[in-house]
Formats: sequence, structure tokens, C-alpha cells
Amino acid sequence: MNVKKSIIIIAGILITGFLISTLLSNQKKPMKRRPAPEKNLNYKIDTVTSQNLSTTTELGGHLYAFDKVEVFAEVSGLLLNSQKRFKEGAHFSKGEPLVRIDDSVYKNNVLAQKSGLLNAITLMLPDFSIDFPERADIWRDYLKKFSLNQELPPLPEAATDKERYYIASKNIYMQYFQIKSMEATLAKYTITAPYDGVVTESMINPGTLVRMGQKLGSFTSTETYELEAFASLDEVKHLNVGQKVYLTTDELDGQFRGRIERINQVIEKESQTVTVYITTSDPSLKEGMYMTAQIKSNTIEDAFRVPRTAMVGKDQVWVVQDSVLKLQKITVAADEEDHIILQGLQTDTRILTVPPVKAYEGMKLTIADRSTKQRSKTKTVSAVSSKQMKPKN
Repeated sequence: MNVKKSIIIIAGILITGFLISTLLSNQKKPMKRRPAPEKNLNYKIDTVTSQNLSTTTELGGHLYAFDKVEVFAEVSGLLLNSQKRFKEGAHFSKGEPLVRIDDSVYKNNVLAQKSGLLNAITLMLPDFSIDFPERADIWRDYLKKFSLNQELPPLPEAATDKERYYIASKNIYMQYFQIKSMEATLAKYTITAPYDGVVTESMINPGTLVRMGQKLGSFTSTETYELEAFASLDEVKHLNVGQKVYLTTDELDGQFRGRIERINQVIEKESQTVTVYITTSDPSLKEGMYMTAQIKSNTIEDAFRVPRTAMVGKDQVWVVQDSVLKLQKITVAADEEDHIILQGLQTDTRILTVPPVKAYEGMKLTIADRSTKQRSKTKTVSAVSSKQMKPKN
């Protein structure tokens, strides 16, 4: 009984499938897919009006102190305590003592040598007055001005070779220059500030023994700073030493004036950029601060500014001639962030600023908006290939 039911069900399925296939085969027209609607893409063109333009180049970098020295000890001795200590953040004016090292022992040696010179000149003077009576008063005046506690004044110039030889025979010149050398060394026991600045590193404390050649710290100028920025080869073409620069930073309000001090002639291998050094001066600036420099270039004559999207490669743009696209070579005069300044285009030349992805020479364009009421230099056009313009059969 079950076998008969299965046979009947299978037979019914086969008959139903046969009827459906017969019905579909007898249809007069086969089913067709709807064709995708063709897109009519719009693009913009600009009409060239040559004029004199200037571009602004932006460079960024960190500030560095223009004057910065590492302080080393050239003599040995105990570091003396002072009212203003040589510590980080301490400000010193030009000529103000930074560090004082105990010079008492060496100073006594200098005084002893000066006393010896004073004695030698005093002993020389009686015989000198007999041989050179007309020059005796000059040396007497020198002795009157001689002071053990002040810097040694220059010796009187000898009037003749005979006088010079006589003075040399008394070892006056030798003692004099030995003392001058010792005075120069004595001055190194006190290190003074070479300019107005601040201590940025300190490695000593009062009472410690300072050795010759020991590093004591670093002293940085607060007057002039230098911005180390990096420019591309195209940007460097429009930069010159002495150009005025306006600097800005997110840390401070307002603009700061500067000038291009130096332009390196060596290209960085990794970044392929050139280092530009810009100097600026302001009490509110700090070393290490990041700043942006805006440099206005010289005037570019007979130029035209277009969006970066108009460029084809490095030196071509699409121009529209009689509604047909054509590639034309141009000269890139300046490269801005979003725009390019071009040269080499005649006035009234029409440039396609947003070219089609599949643009090719000979592609025909149809003007979508020819309204005479709009005086805008930018028009909207439709890009239609020659194959699309043919009607379908």
C-alpha cells in the first residue's frame, strides 16, 4: 500500500514539472534585465586670467637658543659660595659672575711676580737715567702708576734699539710677559656671563673641588632664538636669506617677527629636504617650543592658481578646446597646500579642474550650463564620450 502511494507522488511531481517547463517555453518574448541608467557626470572648468600672484610657504620646527655654551673649568680650586647660585633657571646679565673659584693661592703668586718686576725696574732706573736721560721721566711715571692690586699696564715703548736692548738685558720684558700670562690665568678663576641668559644645566655645588677641564653646566641666551625648519626643493626656490618671516605657535597668542638667517646647501638623504634657519627674538619665547613660519614669496608674474586636482602628473593639465579635452604642459611656479600656481598658459584658456577618472585626449564635453546671467569664471560641463553620443539601435 505504501509502495503504491510513493509511485503516485513521484508521478505527480514529474507531470507538474513537465507542465511548467512547457508553459515557459511557449512564451513569445524572453525576460530581459533593465539596463543600468547612464550617468551624466558634471565637472568644472576654470578660465585662465593671468595675473601677478604671491604664495605663502609654511614651515615648521622647534626653537633653539642661538647662543648656548657649555661651561668648563680651566683652573682647579674650591667652588666659592655666592649670593646668586649657578643653578638651573637662574638668570644672569652680561658680565655678571656665574662661578667663582678660590684663587687666593694663585693670586699671591701673581703678586709676588709683580713685586719682582717692580723691584727690577726700580734697580734699573738709576743707570738708565745716566744712559738715557731724556727717557728717564717716562719710566718714573710708569713706576708711579704701578699697582700690585690692579692689572699690569703696558711697558713704555722703547725709542731706539739701544734702549730696547738695555731693557731686555735687565729681564724686564721676560718678567712682564710672565706676569701678563699669570693675570690671564687668574681671570679664569671667575667665569662671567658672555650675554644675558639663563642656566639650563648645573653640575656643581659650592664647597666642592673643581678640577681643570671639569664641566660645570650649560648657559643659554634668552635674547635670540633660531628656528630649524625643513623645506622641500620646490619651496626653497622661493626662499632667500634675509626674507621676513612671521612665526606663530599654539602656546602663545599673536605673531612673532623673524628673518631667514641661513639656508643649508646640503640635502637630507632620508627626507630629501633642505634645512632653513630662521632667527627671532622675544622674551616670551622658550627653547624647544614648536613654531610655524609663514614666508611670503616674491611676486610671480603671469601666473594662475588652480586646485591641486587639476594637475595631471607633474607638468600637465586638461584644457578644453572646442569642447574637446587636450593635455597641455605647464610650468609649476609654486606649490601650495591645496593649490598650484601655474605659468605658461594663455589668457582665456579653459582648464578642467576636476578631470574624469577615465579622461583621454579627444573626449568631447557638452556645456551643461550656458547661462549668460552668471559671470562666474567657473562653468559646469558634462563629460560624454564619442561612443555614448551615438544612439542605440
